Amino acid sequence: MAPQITSIQSFFQPEVPSAQKRQKPAACHQPSDTGDGFTSSEIEAALHPSLHKWQPRTLYNDTDIRDLVAGPGCVALMGRIVNFHHIATPSKMPKAAKGCLKLTVKDDTGTLAVKLWYAKVDYNLHLGLLVSIWTPHVSNAESKSLTVQDTSLVTSIFPERDNSCYFMVQEQSDEGIMCKTPLGYRDGKQLDGLMTLKSFTQGGHELTDAKILVCVKSIGGRKKCENRHAPTREDERCGLINFVVVTKKDKEAEKVDVNIFDDTADAKLTLWGPLCSSPACWKTSYTILLITRPGLYDDGRPQLSLTNNTHVDVDPCMTDAYWLREHAQRLTKREHVNQPFPEGVFDVEEAAESELRIVFTLADIDQFVRAAPAERYVGYLSLTVIELNIYLLYQRNMLLCTECCGVPIFANAVTTKCKQCEKELILRINPRLVGLLIDETGGITSGKLIWSDEAWEQFLGRNAEELANSSLTLLKYLENRLLFLKLAVMFGWSEDVGKLCILRVTIA
Repeated sequence: MAPQITSIQSFFQPEVPSAQKRQKPAACHQPSDTGDGFTSSEIEAALHPSLHKWQPRTLYNDTDIRDLVAGPGCVALMGRIVNFHHIATPSKMPKAAKGCLKLTVKDDTGTLAVKLWYAKVDYNLHLGLLVSIWTPHVSNAESKSLTVQDTSLVTSIFPERDNSCYFMVQEQSDEGIMCKTPLGYRDGKQLDGLMTLKSFTQGGHELTDAKILVCVKSIGGRKKCENRHAPTREDERCGLINFVVVTKKDKEAEKVDVNIFDDTADAKLTLWGPLCSSPACWKTSYTILLITRPGLYDDGRPQLSLTNNTHVDVDPCMTDAYWLREHAQRLTKREHVNQPFPEGVFDVEEAAESELRIVFTLADIDQFVRAAPAERYVGYLSLTVIELNIYLLYQRNMLLCTECCGVPIFANAVTTKCKQCEKELILRINPRLVGLLIDETGGITSGKLIWSDEAWEQFLGRNAEELANSSLTLLKYLENRLLFLKLAVMFGWSEDVGKLCILRVTIA
């Protein structure tokens, strides 16, 4: 058969009728193999530049912040963020920075102001975050710039445009130990400028370098405030101080209220803007904050905020911070209504027969226990009875007490039966029978001491059974007789007990 010859008409599409032109073509379900010419790794590096690995082109010297010198030089340093705020710089230029994060980075030797410029990278920062910085230049801070008071050097980095600098967050490698020592702190010595929260709110905020050590009590939710501006206050030394928050007209500003406390008072700490992400990493009754130069404004209740000159050390490595955390943990636990006296912990006879008898004050005990909490102390106190509750507890049927099955049990009798397990219980004298005891340096409130049976008998002149069987007239006389007397008290302290133990009592 002869081969078929192709005609010229076969090279042209046949003419489609007008009725078929109005019909929609059938959808093609076959996937297209065409691409834009970029690999998946190139697209990921362009969309998420922070994930792109940085390779240094020269040698960077690891340096402490204290050893930095203004001028050119490739240095690498590590520290924790103690303050930061955001400044937006909107621009239509494609390669221009979209904003700047002004950070205050601190290590164990000093602080450095860092201007971190960004275009596409979203830096998720919070207070106390451990970061590493590589920079080719360090400059002297300008006198009019918004830098922290103790910071004299500043560096400006733009990692997305400049390959000679880089910024890294050390979240996975952070063990919670590095760069946590407060500036100027030495073991066994009081940190300069440190005061209680109560002293700060009652006038201590006027000091130039005031510091407070507080624990996080509770954390509120994020709130959006419209047409609000950062609170300001007038300071005689520094002029007008702006609190760190960026708000514009018809824009929303976020804030978070954090309730804080120490052993003297409580207050509210307000965080604005990007600082609102910090409390997400904090734990209530555990996280300790050392705040240097906080702002204070009174709105019926003391309220604190962060100014440009504020430092916030999260969980600092210092003795007072450990003590405050233990104090906060004890508050979360329900105390035993009448903690048993620890037998065999203190050698009472040896202490009584010792030729060396040391007389302490309440302030001395507080100082020694904070400095060396693991040590065991036995000594003497000279206290004055300011308050007694013998008659009040008798009327309430609460002269003696104990605890069983997690339920406090009170009675004006030495023995009683538990209503839960029907077990026969022996009650001890209620420690709240003695109210306030004072000396020339401080006082101890009701229920904060653990009395031995011998100490109760020496103080009241009768044991628990005789006290329970006493008449109302005798109890009134006993209360009036013991009020405002001077007591020579032999005490003992042990970290395992956690309270002062009264071993013996002598009425002066």
